[in-house]
Amino acid sequence: MKKFIIILFLMLPVLCFGLDFSSPMQEFGISSECGYRKNPLGGMEKYSSLHKGIDLVGSKKCFIFAAESGFVAEHWLPPNQLPGYKGHDTYGGLIVIDHGNGVFSLYGHMSLTVVHEGDYVVKGQIIGRQGKTGVATGEHLHFEIIIDPLQLLTGEIKLIESFVRFMKKELYGKWGDR
Repeated sequence: MKKFIIILFLMLPVLCFGLDFSSPMQEFGISSECGYRKNPLGGMEKYSSLHKGIDLVGSKKCFIFAAESGFVAEHWLPPNQLPGYKGHDTYGGLIVIDHGNGVFSLYGHMSLTVVHEGDYVVKGQIIGRQGKTGVATGEHLHFEIIIDPLQLLTGEIKLIESFVRFMKKELYGKWGDR
């Protein structure tokens, strides 16, 4: 099931919406995958919490790149860029890019951001640096792809047939089962 969630997370925007996402970092390791996990900080949610993205770890303060072109929909400066400023409560330095058709990418825990709300960014453009801002146990990038479910429910976005067959195979086994 975990494999299915990761495949869905990474492939749905690419296959359904014609977007061609690339990696937001040149070289990285995955420190935490998408899905339910033990909360690394403990507290009330120490047993299980939903991690909605993937945590990528690169070399110290490595560059973060826009995974696809779009407009910067939300921007929170990292705490270290403005004296007395705390940044986003969870993600610290945060950028959200709107790719259109209800698809967004989120980049969190950044130590430096170089784009601002309303800017148009192109795929592969530097948008900041990896960091340890907000609620984080170490330096990394929290990366999410967000899809507006209303777009799917209203039929404004349709799943392509090959993707539907692929997902049925992942869920049920052989092609054509169920």
